[in-house]
Amino acid sequence: MPGLPVLRALALVSAVAVPLGACVSGPANPSAGRASELANLVSRSVACRAGAPRASTLERFIASERARGATPEQLASARATYVTISEAETINHGIKPQACDPEERATIKAKMVPIRAGDFSAL
Repeated sequence: MPGLPVLRALALVSAVAVPLGACVSGPANPSAGRASELANLVSRSVACRAGAPRASTLERFIASERARGATPEQLASARATYVTISEAETINHGIKPQACDPEERATIKAKMVPIRAGDFSAL
């Protein structure tokens, strides 16, 4: 069955995605931790149709982290964390969609307002 390896790979991504944020971020790199939070929020907002991010969200986040004093290594790690978690969340939602109730949608919409405006201070 040619689809079996693909399903196994997707299952592996699904299993790794949840703890991935804890692995790539930590006290040594707060930028990666905030990138993980941002990626999860943005992915969930797209899945819940609770406010799509702007195309420049990641670049504006990186600029805000640079302004906070993040090192080039921390910025690179934050970018990689965001991209990795976003991709994993997209795959996970495709495999096992999670419904959004009205309360969750409203909460996510409220969190996305400052993100869309380029304010990442709540992360």
